[in-house]
Amino acid sequence: MDRSCERMERIRVVIAEQDDTFRKNLKEMLTQSGYLVVGDSGDGMSALKMVRAIQPELVLAEAGLPGMTGLELAHIIEEGRLAAVVLMVDYAEKELVRNHHDRWTFPVLVKPFEEFQLLSVLEYSHMAYTKMVNLEHEVLRLRGDLETRKVVEKAKGILMRVHGLSEGAAFKKMQQQSMKKRTPMKKVAEAVIMAYEISEENIKKKKR
Repeated sequence: MDRSCERMERIRVVIAEQDDTFRKNLKEMLTQSGYLVVGDSGDGMSALKMVRAIQPELVLAEAGLPGMTGLELAHIIEEGRLAAVVLMVDYAEKELVRNHHDRWTFPVLVKPFEEFQLLSVLEYSHMAYTKMVNLEHEVLRLRGDLETRKVVEKAKGILMRVHGLSEGAAFKKMQQQSMKKRTPMKKVAEAVIMAYEISEENIKKKKR
């Protein structure tokens, strides 16, 4: 087995196709190419339940599924970041699907297609989905880092003002507390801010 097949062994796929024979052929094709087909279904609702239960990396869905269309299924999977998805459409459905193309980013494969076309689209879809998810995680991480910096800066200012500490000493004080209590810096900073706000509120009450 070549490297591409070895790489694909870890990629788990769910197939949603109502034609039993075609679904079986797809399963054999993907298995021989190194993919792991972990589930297959002939209708949209069952496919969605399967995807949520198994959590595959890839979903290959036919547009004209009964129960829930493949287009609806693909939208739910993409919006929920459940997996990478490739939508298969008949030539007659191409125009209908094209009218909704501005609402998604998943690739569309028009039947009939060659094996190499399917494999290329699946590989592209998985790579693009992985990159998108990683990018979203990085954005969330950076957003969290920015929020942490804001909270730490505010707490540092309080310590400098209340205790007459230098900027470095105030930061070091929180850092030591973080290490001592094995608590994230953000939590330590939030505790400093909360203690200060409670103290200020008590002072205001006494003045009344």
